[in-house]
Amino acid sequence: MYVLISNDDGIDAPGLAVLERAAREVFDDVAVVAPLHHQSAMSHAVTLNRPVLCNDLGEGRWALDGKPADCVFLALNHLLERKPDLVLSGINNGPNLGYDTVYSGTVAAAREGLMNEVPAVSFSLAATRRFDHEACFGPVSDILRAVRTAPPLPSDVMLNVNIPSHAEYGTPRGYRACSLGTRVFANQTEEWTDPRGNRFLWLGGWNLDMKGGEDSDTYWIGQGFVTITPLTWDMYQKTGQQTVENLVASLDLPETQRRCQ
Repeated sequence: MYVLISNDDGIDAPGLAVLERAAREVFDDVAVVAPLHHQSAMSHAVTLNRPVLCNDLGEGRWALDGKPADCVFLALNHLLERKPDLVLSGINNGPNLGYDTVYSGTVAAAREGLMNEVPAVSFSLAATRRFDHEACFGPVSDILRAVRTAPPLPSDVMLNVNIPSHAEYGTPRGYRACSLGTRVFANQTEEWTDPRGNRFLWLGGWNLDMKGGEDSDTYWIGQGFVTITPLTWDMYQKTGQQTVENLVASLDLPETQRRCQ
């Protein structure tokens, strides 16, 4: 198998080094295309209004001055000589649970592979204090070997993996297939004014609550399990279809203009 690796923490991130080492032990051929600088919380942003600097680091490794999605798109459509069998992203500094999957550049890099019909897996270390990426090596290797030997992932499915921090949860107790839960952020903001009177705002805050039923990633990560959640790029909400049909029916339009063909 030929594997492409990316991330959102940058080409020099320790989590990327652990993921690359694990991948090279499991797969036949590995390429790395990652951001030159830290690009966390970029979601699926792409660079359209400027060229992207490309540094060829040799031995199938490139660093791009762009977003995580840029890295995977340009790898698949320009840099790599052949299409990879799998896209891997991570290991991220911090969890990507629930709502995080919308904000995350790590998840977006994997999702970009999925949008190009390449199965993908994103990895994150669910830590808020000390980031011990080396402790992730075993669980990552286990999952990569399972991906290699199991039936191929469907072309419209990616896996989102969160590994509990050893410092905060202890040795992982096992693996769980999960749905997405909810991370409720504190939504803290700070404001200050510089000497010239310019107003600045900073959003952030570490305080959060995790909510979700016993099938959710937020529940099982709290129990010390590695969580594995299937995701896709398709944001269509089937249960909302009737609501939209009722809305369209209420519009003062001819019948031929009301239906979505």
